Amino acid sequence: MTKSTATQQLSASERDAPIYKNFSELKDHGFRLAPGICVFIAGVHIAALVLGIWLYSTAPAEWMWAGTLWLITHFFLGSVSTTLYSHRLITHNAVKHVSLPVHLFFNVFGQIFSVQGSVRRWSANHALHHGVDRHGKKELDPYSATWFPDPLRNFLWSHTLTHLYDHPESEEYLRSHNAKRHAVIMWQDRWYGLLTTFWVFFFPMGLGYALGGFVGLFALTAGSMLGTVAVQHNTWTVNSVTHLWGFTPGVKSSATNNYVWMGPLGEGNHHGDHHDFPRDYRNGFGLSGWLLDPTRYGILALNLLGLVRGLNSASKHEEAEIIAQRKLAELSVLKPITREAEVLREQLEKTALNLKNEWVEALAHLEKLKKQSQLLQRARAGREELIRDLELAKLAVAKQKEAFYEAVERLRQHAEVYA
Repeated sequence: MTKSTATQQLSASERDAPIYKNFSELKDHGFRLAPGICVFIAGVHIAALVLGIWLYSTAPAEWMWAGTLWLITHFFLGSVSTTLYSHRLITHNAVKHVSLPVHLFFNVFGQIFSVQGSVRRWSANHALHHGVDRHGKKELDPYSATWFPDPLRNFLWSHTLTHLYDHPESEEYLRSHNAKRHAVIMWQDRWYGLLTTFWVFFFPMGLGYALGGFVGLFALTAGSMLGTVAVQHNTWTVNSVTHLWGFTPGVKSSATNNYVWMGPLGEGNHHGDHHDFPRDYRNGFGLSGWLLDPTRYGILALNLLGLVRGLNSASKHEEAEIIAQRKLAELSVLKPITREAEVLREQLEKTALNLKNEWVEALAHLEKLKKQSQLLQRARAGREELIRDLELAKLAVAKQKEAFYEAVERLRQHAEVYA
């Protein structure tokens, strides 16, 4: 049995069991506070608080609105750049090709406004975060929300504290952080400090002073500081909230589907779907995935313009596999209390698993026939026979799906009687 297979067979409670009792244990495992990052994050938050109070209590009305507009622009650019570029296009390779103009726009300009480290560093940490779903080494997840025994400490760590520490350099950490990226990404990583200083500090200060003297300088700086804090916490909620609370648990990780808010711009709503199939350019399956994932519209627009090519997405049978596993996982927590009930449950589980496999295989067969149909339509050969096979395949999919859901319902009824 491989490590990844063993990880997938763990129950949710085993997978998410805490590994540390409190924050003081982190020092013994190689974690060290990073003074520079602590000063920077604390300084930005203090500046945002002080300048924000001034902006909305003392600043002239026209500059209050100017600062607010800068805040909104900063927040939107930072959020889009994180979720669309750093996350989906780069970390997860949601498309097969990203054009040079896209790399230049986000690395020289847009992604700087997320103020969360270079694209290279951000992607390295996020790759470690997802790597746990494969190998199960939870201690390597830089912003795990399941390290500690209580929700408060897990929230504080995954949301903010993790960013204040230098993490121990394991083999996996070094491999992820030393990975080579596109030349523009490597260039941005080298000059990230100067780029951040310019776009987040010097540019709004200079523009504000040029347009309105010191009042304009303080107003746009206030918008920049408030925008920085807003986009940081908006992104960090995906690390914390979506791994702590939600409605539909994923199969491979603690991530859940929340269906609540657009933070950041759709990543949180279907985070369980994302962890179960991370390279999908979408962030959720089904209708709610479309409604609650505005970032996919941005990727589709770039694809329409020819700026990205080759969208990656889960096939229908891969989606069905994930949905079926979730339904079975919902019932795995209900254990029978007698040996006779346990034997019957095992039989029902075996039946449900077989029917699940037949349903997924029927969908895979249907997808194969659809591809063949497209090829044969171009060749205009054997079309009628293939269409007939397609209809039969659709009926088989519906039949196997219905049989699987009936088996799951029998399992549920059995669990309610004997639990």
